[in-house]
Amino acid sequence: MPRISHFPAGDESKLSPEIQALYAKCREKLGFVPNVFLAYQWRPSRLEAWMNHFDAVMEPTESLPAAEREMIAVAVSMANACSYCLVAHGYSVRKLTRDPVNGDLITLDYKRAEITPRQRAMLDYARVLTVAPAELEEADLESLREHGLSDEDIWDVIEVASMFNFTNRMAHATGMLPNPEYHSMAR
Repeated sequence: MPRISHFPAGDESKLSPEIQALYAKCREKLGFVPNVFLAYQWRPSRLEAWMNHFDAVMEPTESLPAAEREMIAVAVSMANACSYCLVAHGYSVRKLTRDPVNGDLITLDYKRAEITPRQRAMLDYARVLTVAPAELEEADLESLREHGLSDEDIWDVIEVASMFNFTNRMAHATGMLPNPEYHSMAR
């Protein structure tokens, strides 16, 4: 197996039945297991805790669908220069928007992409939370409300951005590499 991080891959056979079932589902749907899982699996209890939180945070709602959650993920990942998440979640943006060109623009430079003012406000907020969190004020929340986001939506924007700041830092610090398959997907 090619190197996927600075740390050893754990023993997949020692993972919980739930994680093994998830791996089987990934292999069926994607054709591979994302390297983020493989890199994290040497700490199985931490992998499960991270995955449970990640799944909860990324669960789409009617008012904050999966595509917008993924847009937040790539806006944060671009601000952090996280190649793993840009490649993996860039694929998700391309797939969910069904527009590979605009999907790549959203991933690499959302300010020049074709997105709604509401989406731009969310991504601007997520970027500030990433690069200058101490500058955020309550008035910034009011701006999101003016774009039609409820307090629950705003909480989700904050939590998605925060989750990706954590994940980006883990990917950087562990030297995590994206699966090569992502590069050609949803194009």
